[in-house]
Amino acid sequence: MCLIRRRFIPRNSSKITREYTTKRSHQPPRKEGLYDPRYEKEGCGVGLIVELNGEVTARVMRLAKRISLSMAHRGAYSFDNSTGDGAGILIATPHSFYTNLLKQQQGIDLPALGKYATGLVFLDKKNHKEAEEKFTAIAEELRLSVLAWREVPTDNSRIGGLARSCEPLIKQVFVVPNGIRQEEYDRMFYVLRKRATHTIPKKGVRFYICSLNMRTMIYKGQLSAKQLWSYFPDLRDLNFQTSLALVHNRFATNTLPSWELAHPYRIMAHNGEINTLRGNVNFMRARERVMESDVLGDQLFKLYPVIEANTSDSGSLDNMIEFLVHAGKRNLPESIMTLIPEAWHNDSTMSQKKCDFYKWSACAMEPWDGPALIAFTDGRYAGAVQDRNGLRPSRFYVSKDNLMVMASEIDMYNMEDPSNIILKSRLKPGRMLLIDIENKRLINDAEAKSQIVESRPHKEWLQEQLLTLDDFRKAYRDNGGENFEIPPCRLNDKRLRLFAYYTQIINMQIIEMIKNRREGIASMGNDTPLACLSKFTPGIFEYFKQGFAQVTNPPVDPDRERMVMSLECPVGPTANLLLPSAKQAHRLWLEHPILSMEDMEVLKRTKLRNWSTHVIDTTYPVTEGPAGLKKHLDKMCKDAEEASKTFQIIVLSDRKAGEQRVPVKSLMALGAIHFHLIEARTRMNVALMVEAADAKVVHEFALLLGYGADAICPYLPVEIGVALRQNGVLQPIFTDETIFSNYAEGINNGLLKVMARAGITTLQSYKNSQIFEAIGLGQDVINRCFKGTPSRIGGATLDMVACASFERHHNTYAYKPDSFLIRDLGIYHYRVGGEKHMNTPETIAALQRAAKLRDVEAYRKFRKLDMENRKHCLLRGHLDLKTIETPIPLTDVESTKEIMKRFSLGGMSIGFINSECHKVLAKGMARVGGKNNCGEGGEEPDRYKDPDIGCKVKQLGTARWGVTSAYLAHAEEIQIKISEGGEPGQGAILSKERNVREISNLRRCPDQVMLVDPNPHHDLYSIEDLSQLVHDLNCCNPKAKIGIKLTSAAGIGVIATGAVKCKVHRIVIAGHDAGTGGGSWTSILNSGIPWELGVSEVHQVLMKNHFRDRVTIQADGQIRTGFDVVVAALLGADEVALATAPLITLGCVLSRKCHVNTCCAGIATMRPELKRKFTGKPEHLVNYLFMLAHDVRFHMASMGIRNFQDLIGRTDLLKRLNSKDSKVQSLDFSGLLHKAIESPSKIRISEEDAEEAFSELDRKALGLADDVLEGKVKVAHINLNITSRDRAFGATLSYHISKMYSEAGLPDDCRINCHLSGSAGQSFCAFLAKGVTCTLEGDANDHVGKGLSGGTVIIYPPMQSAFESHLNVIAGNVCLYGATSGKIFLRGIAGERFAVRNSGATAVVEGVGDHCCEFMSSGMVLVLGLTGRNFGSGMVGGVAYVWDIDKGFTAKCDTASVKLLPVKDEKEIELIKDLLHEFKETTGSKITFALLKDFNKKIKEFVKVIPLHEYTKITRLTQEYVKPFDRRTAFITYPREKHILRPVEQRVNDFKEIFKFGKIYPFAKREAARCLDCATPFCQSVTFGCPLNNLIPNWSFLVGKNRWREALHNLLQTNNFPEFTGRVCPAPCETACVVKLVTDSVAIKNIECTIIDHAFGRGWIKPNIPSIRTDKKVAIVGGGPAGLACADQLNKAGHLVTVFDRNEHFGGLLYYGIPNCKLDKKYVFRRLDIMRKEGIQFQNKVFVGKDIPADSLLKDYDAIVLCIGSTIPYNLDLPGRKLKGVEFALDFLDSCTQGKTPPAQKCAAIKDKSVVIIGGGPCSIDSASVVIRYGAKSITTLIITDEPPSKRLPSNLWPHFANVKRLLPPHLSAKFKYGTDTRMYNTEALEFVDNGAGHVSGVRVKSVRWSDIHGYLKMKSVIGSEKLIPADYVIIATGYIGPERLIGDQLKLEYENKHFFKTTDYGTNVPKVFAAGDCRMGESIVVCAIAEGREAARNVDGFLIGKASKLPGPGGIFRRRYSPDCAKVLIADGDSD
Repeated sequence: MCLIRRRFIPRNSSKITREYTTKRSHQPPRKEGLYDPRYEKEGCGVGLIVELNGEVTARVMRLAKRISLSMAHRGAYSFDNSTGDGAGILIATPHSFYTNLLKQQQGIDLPALGKYATGLVFLDKKNHKEAEEKFTAIAEELRLSVLAWREVPTDNSRIGGLARSCEPLIKQVFVVPNGIRQEEYDRMFYVLRKRATHTIPKKGVRFYICSLNMRTMIYKGQLSAKQLWSYFPDLRDLNFQTSLALVHNRFATNTLPSWELAHPYRIMAHNGEINTLRGNVNFMRARERVMESDVLGDQLFKLYPVIEANTSDSGSLDNMIEFLVHAGKRNLPESIMTLIPEAWHNDSTMSQKKCDFYKWSACAMEPWDGPALIAFTDGRYAGAVQDRNGLRPSRFYVSKDNLMVMASEIDMYNMEDPSNIILKSRLKPGRMLLIDIENKRLINDAEAKSQIVESRPHKEWLQEQLLTLDDFRKAYRDNGGENFEIPPCRLNDKRLRLFAYYTQIINMQIIEMIKNRREGIASMGNDTPLACLSKFTPGIFEYFKQGFAQVTNPPVDPDRERMVMSLECPVGPTANLLLPSAKQAHRLWLEHPILSMEDMEVLKRTKLRNWSTHVIDTTYPVTEGPAGLKKHLDKMCKDAEEASKTFQIIVLSDRKAGEQRVPVKSLMALGAIHFHLIEARTRMNVALMVEAADAKVVHEFALLLGYGADAICPYLPVEIGVALRQNGVLQPIFTDETIFSNYAEGINNGLLKVMARAGITTLQSYKNSQIFEAIGLGQDVINRCFKGTPSRIGGATLDMVACASFERHHNTYAYKPDSFLIRDLGIYHYRVGGEKHMNTPETIAALQRAAKLRDVEAYRKFRKLDMENRKHCLLRGHLDLKTIETPIPLTDVESTKEIMKRFSLGGMSIGFINSECHKVLAKGMARVGGKNNCGEGGEEPDRYKDPDIGCKVKQLGTARWGVTSAYLAHAEEIQIKISEGGEPGQGAILSKERNVREISNLRRCPDQVMLVDPNPHHDLYSIEDLSQLVHDLNCCNPKAKIGIKLTSAAGIGVIATGAVKCKVHRIVIAGHDAGTGGGSWTSILNSGIPWELGVSEVHQVLMKNHFRDRVTIQADGQIRTGFDVVVAALLGADEVALATAPLITLGCVLSRKCHVNTCCAGIATMRPELKRKFTGKPEHLVNYLFMLAHDVRFHMASMGIRNFQDLIGRTDLLKRLNSKDSKVQSLDFSGLLHKAIESPSKIRISEEDAEEAFSELDRKALGLADDVLEGKVKVAHINLNITSRDRAFGATLSYHISKMYSEAGLPDDCRINCHLSGSAGQSFCAFLAKGVTCTLEGDANDHVGKGLSGGTVIIYPPMQSAFESHLNVIAGNVCLYGATSGKIFLRGIAGERFAVRNSGATAVVEGVGDHCCEFMSSGMVLVLGLTGRNFGSGMVGGVAYVWDIDKGFTAKCDTASVKLLPVKDEKEIELIKDLLHEFKETTGSKITFALLKDFNKKIKEFVKVIPLHEYTKITRLTQEYVKPFDRRTAFITYPREKHILRPVEQRVNDFKEIFKFGKIYPFAKREAARCLDCATPFCQSVTFGCPLNNLIPNWSFLVGKNRWREALHNLLQTNNFPEFTGRVCPAPCETACVVKLVTDSVAIKNIECTIIDHAFGRGWIKPNIPSIRTDKKVAIVGGGPAGLACADQLNKAGHLVTVFDRNEHFGGLLYYGIPNCKLDKKYVFRRLDIMRKEGIQFQNKVFVGKDIPADSLLKDYDAIVLCIGSTIPYNLDLPGRKLKGVEFALDFLDSCTQGKTPPAQKCAAIKDKSVVIIGGGPCSIDSASVVIRYGAKSITTLIITDEPPSKRLPSNLWPHFANVKRLLPPHLSAKFKYGTDTRMYNTEALEFVDNGAGHVSGVRVKSVRWSDIHGYLKMKSVIGSEKLIPADYVIIATGYIGPERLIGDQLKLEYENKHFFKTTDYGTNVPKVFAAGDCRMGESIVVCAIAEGREAARNVDGFLIGKASKLPGPGGIFRRRYSPDCAKVLIADGDSD
């Protein structure tokens, strides 16, 4: 069988190496472009060998070499394929070897061991003498002498060229003491090394001491494991013997050589990463002034900084350990315990003494947190420690002959006689392995720590000194303190706006946390502007994006592994770290960082134990203007420094913020003070607490804590909660205490998730860790407040930030005449007038039209809209392409077909979208040759081989849903999903509603349960684990490419470099705006950074490291147009992934309801009734992709580029757009556009084949199994030996089986039996297919049976073994991860996370570690021994049976997830018995013999474990269950309320209102609940929905919650007269309602009318007289809807308004044109009466232009607004037009509404007459309504156009207004009265016929037909169709052509289109004269007229006051902005709020 692999080695290069001859500096690489060396990461393999009896032997070196080479795959090579990332060995000093060597070579006698120190030093050949002399001088100063320098022999012939280019001169130094006491030797040698390290290195002088002590020696370098042993001849010398060896292989993400960064370090070797490094280093720096040493004296200060510069996280930790050992009066084990404590906070099994020690130790210093396996030795002790969560593998053996071997992987079977092994074990999470070298003892964890915890009276110290909040509360009460009551915040409190509390934040976050104790959940990606691009004034918090763990270290699971996490913290002054004592415990212990207002007051007033608090006011006087920010920052820093000398607590409070005082953002105040105190070395003297109103959501709390806050009091959210309760929004059960505790718990839960995403487990470590990146903040802000935080594109300066703060303050307290509510800026959900979004109703509609109709013009419109939105939202919106003067012909550009091959679908799982949509997407991509991605939810097996619907890219997610051998075998590419843009470092959420049977079958889990994917840490601990996973997948499918999906973040370039070294082929970079099927708002809005930065950085760093030609880069995130694709390519991407845009083409409307299963487009829903509404077709996607590719070609032609490949990396073809926005101007794109490539030819991706990934053992197995696979035989027996180098055995064999038989595996009568002996490598039997049985005699490493796919795995110890199997470890961590079927039998103990995500396999094991059965969804696990902690956490399916030997199992279970039951069912008992028999027969288990012997008794000791929800489901079956009301599905559950019309038989006979509005109120709540609260509300869009941009989702939501008054405020914010619009508006909003896609739309108009009528009924609507009056006078000519709205708004602004109208009554069309049955005139009179009382003057019967000259108004008024309407009707100039009985519609309606002609006379003229109405518009319909009521004999309505269809035509797409035939109430009335529809279509009037008496008697008409000719409609008469229609009365309702010209001519106004007043921003060509309404824009509807009046008023107000208007704009949002001189003047050039 031929197995093909893609080649990883570049084209035209040697197969083995690339030559590298350039000399490189040893100095750390410098920052360049977006590359920053501080993000370099590493992973490794570690081994420790110790002769327990202390003998110096040769076997230690022999075994060290063997272990090092066996773990070679855990190291890596640089781009030259020959330079290792680093390897080294630490040994006990080979004294004999050095003694002989020095004697022979230099004639020097070496003192006895322990009387000298030695170590290797890296030097330069050129300057080494200078360095040596300086070193000698320092030594002599310390009373030490340099005995000798020895040049260490090396052989560089086999090392890589890259390593050789910076190879150091390596010398060995020997130092002896000179007159100091022996107990000081170690310490002084340490001081010598530190001082030499601090002082000798400089530019041009290389100096690095590998180690310098009396007991150990280190050899290391930029080498591979193999090169280490050839490079140092010393190591090969037979006389080089030792008793101890610590080996290390390094896998670095960087490739730039660094000999110094190789491990081991002086004391330890580290496999892991410290995630909290920045904070740890900052705190150590802050401690420098606090620390004192009685043993070091003044030398202590010469050791600073403790953490050396230019070292890695491992080196920093080593520095810290050294320091504690030599200066901290702690031995090595205690130092390790202090820095890397166990997860003690939540461990009920831990002894109290140990808890006390850890608590005291936490008071002394914070943990260094992160995944870590640390092997350590100082020569006195040796050992290893595992991090608290066990996220690094570690196994150890002990032999009979006193040898201990510990390693990341173990292969002892091939090293020793199995019978010689007496113990096989593992290092458990948080546990320590310790060897006391001096006393020659192996000490277990319990004993080792017991000695330490009992060494001091920690309990007494804590009892004496530690303070809690209860202590402070008691002291407060004892001193007479008063009870504290929370003052409620008024819902119109100005502070809400000042501190950016918007309605969506309150409703979707604060209320959610108060009610449910968790933050809100959302779906889809973030399409809002970056803070640096926002036109509003975002707070400082919004500029930061959260960091997260990916690849190089894993995130933590905050849901299922919360036991390892803690929010507990000590705060307050810290004592001297170097002197352990009770003083360390004198701190305040907080259980979590959120303080109640009461506790904050208690702490402010405390005097307990001499503690006192200093409050720093973080506000400054408004009179200081923006300049006050800098001054106040300085003042606060000085104040804090002084306070830190005498106070124990400093509180930063913004309580005084108000009209006269501007608040400094709490984050800025905190950051500035925190870093100032660190610099002043007084930070550790105090607790920094924040009392802040601007801390409201999780992200803001995370930032405050990340920048040094010790505690936070969020007083305003709690006050809001109290106010909401008082207003009835929250129920009375929410007491003050409940509100705070629930809100605090919600914040704390969110904080745990933020910490977990970053891989940090304790808040104490998270504080000050600064795991954030700033996007768009200037360096002056960073240096002042956020030191060390990356801000790579610069941005807003301190002055700009100050202006923004001052602007917000000004806008808050400035007079707002028309402000009814807390603003809704649409940050979470799009709202018109608020924040811009990439996805708007207009862009969605345009794209859908383009895709569905293949409409190129629609695509161009979409592109134009998208480009405009992009400028507001994305960095690339401020870039442009450099074009050439004459574009090249399109025919010369690469074809559309080829370009589309670079398109890929983003990973969307079946579950996030339904299978129907998934298949349509697949078909569309297949047709264009693109790559479709199945997402992480699996794929139906019947699609594997179908090229039309099968997915080329198969995703491997963290949950391993549906991942089987067959699934992987049928992939063209396997994509490892590390993270996604919307939820990086955290698993996506599939709600239980979406987890229907179809999905659960695919995912192999129960249905109707919520599925929260695990964080990626089960087999992705580190970079070398990624390498292992890639290897596994290569074996699972040798023909597939391997991809990896990352999320853009600072440092992603070095991660990508590491990924390439892991041999991935494609790297997907998802931006912060990429989507998710379900996640928290915190993550969606605040994680990740733009992909522009990520792609550019990855490209730059890969180029820098010469790896670019080995990998394809793909950009992912809001890529929609050709411009996006081209920019991605120019920044370095080869391909793009598309997700949102393809979904939109298939019908997605971005309502963001994916997570609640109510997608109206039928895409992201599993509801059958909604899925039926899915209308997407493959051709829709194809159409879009063709247009997209053509768009790309168009741009390429304009740039002169013929081939797409020539675009890649050409940043020189990008230029920056000019911007008038100073904030945008401040951005620095130089790093983004850094040119990393001279020619695109340098990044041609190699397509050559490479060697197979599988091992020789796989090849043998395949050869031996060939006959079975080819059908020649039924059974094959294979016997082989296996070693740890043989990884993923069985995967390739399974691949061939799966390719042949898919999911079925081998036929039942065929099988392959493999018997192996030895120690198996990682991923043994990964994805083993059905029909294969692998029996291993020996043991195995991690990931045994990963993805087991039907095969059987049996492992038992060697027969010669002397130990008891059930007490020894036989397999490593994460066995059976993601298994879907099959069996596994392990005779022995398995490590941590056994059967995690088991989805169907059966397992029997004799013991397990922590987290067994975590998130198991199916299958069965039988545990015949002890378990670790957290058993069954997150378990959703399957069953486990545990033999509870010690009766302690219950305490180890996660009882929040599982239910424990006795085993009683006979079938279950029989099943267990059968399994025990099978286990005994296959493994020979001895304990199984014992169990079966006394089975009936022993079975009672077994415990059954099932998911809690399964137990609940069982119990619920016996109980009556009433499903609660679910607002989310109300639009499906409840039909639209239709019974709102009066019966037709009643309403045709009177003029009473036809609607029963009084009857609507009882149904309003239910009807309002039908509103989806869309994230992209089309109903609010002025293009498709409401011209007023009414806040429809807001007030519908509020009505649904019975919050009527708030609903009223939201309604009035955009609509002056809802009582009019709610009655007469044709409701385009209802046509555009998203619910319309599924069923009848929400009755929006009825809800609107109900709100206002309810408000009038409750007396809420009262005259509101302006509190401030200007002296400006405004004349408004025209009293119609536009004039009234304009008058109302201008009056609110304080102007003196007079309305002139020529009629007797005001209201215009409202009074004279709309019949009473539609709008009762009492409502008009009521509104006019209110307006008069508010101060508006009305002058009726004044015809401006006739009664008074129009120009006279210019003299008397400061402004004139013409709202005279469009009153000249369109006349039909036909024969007989002058006849009596022929009348214009408006004249007719005017005379029928109590106007000029008494209605009785008009009635007489109509009654029993035949009436013809010409026209079909609103006036025609209203006329018909009146005519019917006047008793006409017949009505005929003539309409010249075609009869509309009964339903939408394909070309009439939603949300465009439906061109369908409607039956409105007048039509229904006519049909009732006359028995037929009275409308005649395709009919043209020719003549009015005379009755002979000058009165009309009929209308002669003809039929016409319309045809479409080249896009234009042409009318043609139908010959012979003329006829006469009898008519006694004719009404002409054919529309209006414009306003009367009298006023315009008098004022000499200019006209547009000859009829309408020409305006700019509503101003005419005549100063002071404005126009609004129909006279300006043409005939429209009432709601448009009101919108016109409002906008005109806003412009008039701005004109009158000479600055930005105080009136709100679209969506009710105020628009104001400061100029650069923001203290002096306001300008209206943007939005702010």
